[in-house]
Amino acid sequence: MQLPDLRVGLLGDLAAIEQRIARSTSESARDNLLDRNEKRYRHLVENSLGLICTHDLDGTVLSVNPAAANSLGYEPRDGIGRNLRDFLSPPTRPRFDHYLARIKEHAHASGVMHVMRKDGTERIWMYRNILYVEPGARPYVLGHAIDVTERATAEEALKRSHVQTLEATSRLAGRVAHAFNNLLTVIIGSTEILLSDQPIDPETRKHLQAIMRSATRGASVTRQLLAVGGQQPLDRIAVDLNTVIAKLEGSLRRVVGPFATFTLNLESSLPDVEGDSTQIEQVLLHLAGNAGDAIGDDGAVTITTSSTISEDVRARHHPEIDPREYVWLTVRDTGHGMDARTRDHVFEPYFTTKSAGFSAGLGLPVVYGIVNQLGGAIAVDSEVGQGTAFTIALRRASTARAARSVSSVPVVAETKATRTIVLVDDEDDVRSVMKSVLCQKGYSVLDASSGADAIQMLAAHPGPIDMLVTDVLMPGMSGRELYEHLANRHPGLKVLYVSGYADDAFAHEQEWGNAFLSKPFSLETLAQRVGDSLNRA
Repeated sequence: MQLPDLRVGLLGDLAAIEQRIARSTSESARDNLLDRNEKRYRHLVENSLGLICTHDLDGTVLSVNPAAANSLGYEPRDGIGRNLRDFLSPPTRPRFDHYLARIKEHAHASGVMHVMRKDGTERIWMYRNILYVEPGARPYVLGHAIDVTERATAEEALKRSHVQTLEATSRLAGRVAHAFNNLLTVIIGSTEILLSDQPIDPETRKHLQAIMRSATRGASVTRQLLAVGGQQPLDRIAVDLNTVIAKLEGSLRRVVGPFATFTLNLESSLPDVEGDSTQIEQVLLHLAGNAGDAIGDDGAVTITTSSTISEDVRARHHPEIDPREYVWLTVRDTGHGMDARTRDHVFEPYFTTKSAGFSAGLGLPVVYGIVNQLGGAIAVDSEVGQGTAFTIALRRASTARAARSVSSVPVVAETKATRTIVLVDDEDDVRSVMKSVLCQKGYSVLDASSGADAIQMLAAHPGPIDMLVTDVLMPGMSGRELYEHLANRHPGLKVLYVSGYADDAFAHEQEWGNAFLSKPFSLETLAQRVGDSLNRA
């Protein structure tokens, strides 16, 4: 081999060696860099104030950082290999399978988790977990959480105070409505009696009709007060929410406004809700009217029904309820929205942002009262300039219960024999006008101001009694207790309960059916209900 060729060969070998050395050095530097980065991330996780852990698709904990372990009162190594379900508070453990299903279906989940410390105390975590699926490796879930126990406790105390204020206001509204309904019953009844007198001059008739119109409007206000107080008698039956909305669509479009975009997004095959269709209509009309005011002459309003709710909305507003037990109704608008102060007070009676003369401040409190009386929940999301969304949770109907209708009860031929009615009401004027119309209809009426007086009176009454017409809530003895006492001595005794309001113990008694009449009522309505009851088998 010639010398130049040897030099070329040596130089070539030297270059290859240098390349291998450079490549080895680069790989070593890269390994060192990866090692340093891994150490940085490990330090970041181990020293993070955030609560971090990983678990597999069965919930088995794969790793946990010190902050999460300390929040639970354990050492980090104590959690590895155990199931995350074991660290949840017992009442929330049944929901863990639902959480795992969400992770597998959507690859992420967020919400509020109630965990149990080693010492038995409970902490509240707000979490957001993400599913990672890497080729050749088992899928795992990376969980990030923060401990919000103190914040949640403070918010709960504030919410409890707010609810107590609403409840106190509601009770006051109910008592005012009760008293006012008794007054209206007297006004309406006395006016009816005067209007039935013949002859009557036109000028007097005009004034009496004005009194009747005003009393009727007053009755509408008391119904709103009762709704605020959650004291209305409601029909709790299985209601098709989509059907209610569809029937009301024309009215909803009108209250939203002629220039607004109005859209219905109704989920097909929606489960029935347990409710009162008339009251649900009031909820929809109030919310649609508010939305129409918020968007003015332009904008959009959307009403949505769904059997599911986004996890974000549920976690923020309804973390305590199982979403599978509810049907969800949302009324959303693109209007001017609300600031935080308005949101905090929006359900309070007489709170309004509208000009004087345009609102009594009862619309949203009425909605709040109806929803709560139906066992549901309502929340509002709104930001200034971002529109508003009211989300309502209504309980799913457990059974398809049907309302008891008048036609379902057989009617017998009316008898002309005089019937004896026992009339009991602690308001003298109310009892007087009721007695007047019943006597005019040919009934023999025995009246008393209390249950005890009625029992004493009947002890000296030799003849039979056919019917009891009684106020529900009276001092000493309730109307229900009086009926049960008398029914034992007078088998087949008919009853009609009347009341200006009914608390939960009475409003929820479905067996009353048509045996309940809300004050104020017209005397003709009273006479018709009494006659219908007496002439039924």
